[in-house]
Amino acid sequence: MPDCCEEVVDAHEPSRPNLTAFIVCLGCVVVLLDISIVNVALEPIALGLGGRLSDLQWIVDAYTVAFASFLLTAGTAGDRFGNKQVFAVGFLLFTIASVVCGAAGNLSGLIGARVVQGIGAALIIPCSLTLLNHAYDDPIQRTKAFGWWAGSGGASVAAGPLIGGFLVHAFGWRSIFYVNLPIGLAAIFLTSRYIHHEQPRPGQRIDLAGQLVSLLALASLTTVLIEGTNWGWFSPGIVGLSAAAVGLLFLFVVIERRQSQPMLPLTLFRSAQFTTATLLGLLLSFSFYGLIFTLSLYFQQARHFTPLRTGFAFLPVTALLTVMNVFSGKLAAVRGMRFPIATGFVVAGIGFLWLGLATNTFVSYSGLLLPLLCVGAGVPLILPPLTTLVLASVDRSQVGLASATLNTGRQIGAAAGVAVLGSLLRAAPNLVTGFRWGMITSSIIYLVGTVITLRFISRAVNLGTEISVERMAN
Repeated sequence: MPDCCEEVVDAHEPSRPNLTAFIVCLGCVVVLLDISIVNVALEPIALGLGGRLSDLQWIVDAYTVAFASFLLTAGTAGDRFGNKQVFAVGFLLFTIASVVCGAAGNLSGLIGARVVQGIGAALIIPCSLTLLNHAYDDPIQRTKAFGWWAGSGGASVAAGPLIGGFLVHAFGWRSIFYVNLPIGLAAIFLTSRYIHHEQPRPGQRIDLAGQLVSLLALASLTTVLIEGTNWGWFSPGIVGLSAAAVGLLFLFVVIERRQSQPMLPLTLFRSAQFTTATLLGLLLSFSFYGLIFTLSLYFQQARHFTPLRTGFAFLPVTALLTVMNVFSGKLAAVRGMRFPIATGFVVAGIGFLWLGLATNTFVSYSGLLLPLLCVGAGVPLILPPLTTLVLASVDRSQVGLASATLNTGRQIGAAAGVAVLGSLLRAAPNLVTGFRWGMITSSIIYLVGTVITLRFISRAVNLGTEISVERMAN
């Protein structure tokens, strides 16, 4: 009887590709929303559960590090066990962990649940892309669906601070996690009922050694960046973890070279285009997510904004992010890859530097609006052409892996940005000075991104990928 029912569902699946797109976009929304929504709740969480600034960094980075660590393996797991099954398991883990986060009675429990949330998120994203790819027979409709997927993710990151501010104001900080429960249950039901069942590919092997070593390397590096100020940069613990991070990174490279089915084929990095785009994605996320973390604390701790007011303070920036994300693809189609990427790094870099010079305890919000708008206008000019560069640099059979690698690099950058800029807050005489140091550091990072773009992304590469960007823009 179950087999018969499954066949009936599958028989109807080709007529429901848009429903599949809705389900996988739902996954993208909750995963990326949780990266930004938690930032406006950090101050209420600190008041409710106690903890130092470094504990707040861990609340953000525990999710991001786990997300980054398992992204590459998740794609292989989807091939081996079935993308529908892994997608559903990811949603189940994410939903259960969200409830545990909301019910957490101490910071240790909250941070531990955030790790599980991040693992669930990592299982959702790669499988969602594969499911979306399989849902459409028409290439044009498939391309539009990928645009919906990318747009929903970008919109959720942008809307996170405002949604978080409203939820915290109306229902308390625990609501930002509990809101995932009805969404998760609905997504799991819809997945089991309507997404087409596919045959797993048991021949795919999971690179367990590479997965474990990469997780330990990222965890060691993040601990160094977050706890260096607390423990002392030359303390035995920090020195030991720094050495461990370097050693584990070297070991990871050795493992990946010897694996017949590595989680990260190092041959991808033979392409200068792929390597450059991945590095730029890391730099992009470093400063942007570091800004979201530190600006939320500046608004609430230095300016005493409520979470709701903090969410509205982000609104001009996040609204511009959504608008410019659409414009970026069209600009790249007309001017090529290098122009929007370089322009984005320059404009956002000016915004970061302007913030660093203008910020003090007494400056009005209107005095910060223009530099914030520079950041909001510059950042979305970068990512769409970067994604196209990555996908254009590999064979079609490696597109999913290349996209996952870019996303992994971006999540590593986000974790490092929160860790480094948060440490600058703690190292400075006061929070305002630390925020200014962080913004100046971010502007330097974006200056480096500009130089790398102009040096390594050639005009010939831009023209070679112009058509694919135009299709994405449409």
